[in-house]
Amino acid sequence: MTKERILNELRKLSEKFENPKIQRRFKGYHKTIQFTFPDLDVDVFLQIGDATVDAIGVGIAETDLGVTMDSTVFFGIIDKTQSPMAAYSSGKLKTKGDVPDLLKLQKLLL
Repeated sequence: MTKERILNELRKLSEKFENPKIQRRFKGYHKTIQFTFPDLDVDVFLQIGDATVDAIGVGIAETDLGVTMDSTVFFGIIDKTQSPMAAYSSGKLKTKGDVPDLLKLQKLLL
């Protein structure tokens, strides 16, 4: 599980913004999401601006929403072998931010 694979998965997520349903859901939405992967000692961010991905980068950014999890949990959620709610309930996924933003992120990941 590498930083490059995480970045690749975030790039794939950005392709979801080509879907009109996702575009409607994120219209007027301007947020930056910080992902922290303690097992890899890696921080990456995803900047969303009005139904598009403005930036994907490595490092710590000024963010509106934070998600901390091991990379295995992230890939499990992406591969649909891990439930985000189960990961959250068991403490494997920690979040910081407003609930509506977390729900939007869940829709994007699933």
